[in-house]
Amino acid sequence: PSGHFVGGDHVKHLTHGPVAKHVDLAGQYRLRHDGDLARRMGLHHGPGGHLSSAGRVVRYPGHGGFHHGPIHPRYAKHGFSWHSRWPSYYTAFYGHRPYVYWYPRWSSWVRWSWYYNCLPVWDPRPLWCRPWIYVSCPMWVYWETPVWQPLPVVVSGTWVDVAKVEMPADDFDLQLMAVRFVDPGHPDEKLGPRYRVWVRNNSAVAIDRPFDVVLLAGNDDKAAPELPWAGIRIDAIGAGETRAVDIRLPFDVQTMGRDEQGRPAPFSTLHVLVDGNRAIDEISEVNNGTTLAADLVLPVDPSAFEVQPKEVEAGGELLLAGEGLGPEPGRVIVHLGGIEMDAEIIGWYDLGVSLKAPALPLAAPTEAELIVLRRDGVATNPVAVTIKPKAAGGVAIPEAAAPEAAPEAVAPGPAVPAPELPKAAVPEAQPPEEIAPIGPEPNVP
Repeated sequence: PSGHFVGGDHVKHLTHGPVAKHVDLAGQYRLRHDGDLARRMGLHHGPGGHLSSAGRVVRYPGHGGFHHGPIHPRYAKHGFSWHSRWPSYYTAFYGHRPYVYWYPRWSSWVRWSWYYNCLPVWDPRPLWCRPWIYVSCPMWVYWETPVWQPLPVVVSGTWVDVAKVEMPADDFDLQLMAVRFVDPGHPDEKLGPRYRVWVRNNSAVAIDRPFDVVLLAGNDDKAAPELPWAGIRIDAIGAGETRAVDIRLPFDVQTMGRDEQGRPAPFSTLHVLVDGNRAIDEISEVNNGTTLAADLVLPVDPSAFEVQPKEVEAGGELLLAGEGLGPEPGRVIVHLGGIEMDAEIIGWYDLGVSLKAPALPLAAPTEAELIVLRRDGVATNPVAVTIKPKAAGGVAIPEAAAPEAAPEAVAPGPAVPAPELPKAAVPEAQPPEEIAPIGPEPNVP
C-alpha cells in the first residue's frame, strides 16, 4: 500500500514549498486528525479565504483560491456534461452553472478507482471518518417523524468537538451527528448518489440491539412512504461511540424532480433517519434525523487511497483512487527531490484521477509523493510512487486503459461546455495576504 497516515515528522518535508505554504499544508495536516477539514477551515462560507494554523483568515491572491493544474488534451474526449445533485459548496469554486459538471465516461480506470477497497491497515482517514460496513436494511415502514432539532454547528452537522450528552444510566439515546456527500453515482452504471452518515450513541451503556439508518430522497419536507429510499442495519454500538456509515440511494432519484423548463432533474430534499424503524426505546427521538436541501450537504474531506502502478517511467500514466476529490480537476502536486511539480491531468472525478507523471530526465529510480489538491485548496494525504528513467531508445510510454464503449444516452440536464484545452499550469502562488482575525465560527443555516 502506498497511502499512509498524516502527522508527525514524516510529512514535514512536504510543507515547505511555495504551493504547500500557499494552502497552509502544515496547518491542514494538523487539523486532519479529527476530520471535517473544509468546514473547520471556513471554506463552506465560499472562496477567498481559509483559516490558517495561526487562527487568522488568509486570502488567496490572483485566482480567488481556485486550484487547477495542467489538463491533457484527452480530458474532454471521454467525458460528458452531467446534471446531478452535487453540493452547492462546489459551485463557488468551479465558476459555471450549479450542479452541472464534465464527468468521465465509465471506463477501466473509473471502475478501478470506484470500487477500490481501502483496507483499515492503511486507511488514511481519521478513525471516525472510516465507514463501517453493514447489511442493507430490508424495509422501511412509514411513521410520522417529529420536528427535528438542528444538527450541530452547520445544517449538515459535524462530529468534531460536539459536547457529550449526559444520560441516566438506564436510558437509551441515539443522535444523528452529521451527513456528508461522497459521490454522485454514475449514469452509465445506473448508480445513485452516496452519502456518509455519522451516528452517536449518547447512552451510558452499549446498545446491542440492531437498528436501521435510512435515507429518503424527495422534493419537499415530507417523508412520504412512496419516496425512494435506502438504508443499512447497525447491529450494535458502544456507549458514547460515534460510527460512520455509507448509504447509496437508488439511481431513480436523479430524475425525480423537474427543472425550470419541466425537464427531469435530481431530487432536491434529503431525509435522514437514525433508528428509522424505531427498534430502540429512546428517551427522545427529536435528535434522530434531519430534513435538508440536498445541495446544502457538505462533501467529505479529500483523501488519497492508492496509486497504480507503484513504479512508473518518467512521463508515464498513473491512476489514483480516493474520495472527496470534487467533480472536476484541481491539482496533483508531485514532490520529488524537494521540488513541487504539477502532474498533467488526463481524467478526474470525485473518486479518482488519471494523470501523467512529469517527464523528467532521471538517472535512477527516484521516490516521489503525490498530493491531490481539490479545487478549493483542501489537500489529501500524500501517496508514494517511484518514478523511473524513461526506457532507452525512445520506447513509448504505455497509456492507461482506453475507455470502454459508452451508451449514447446520458442523464438529462443543461449542458456545460467541455473544458478549454489544453490549460497551462497554474503559476506558483504569491505569499497569502493576512486580513483581520475571525471570531467564533457562526452557525450557518
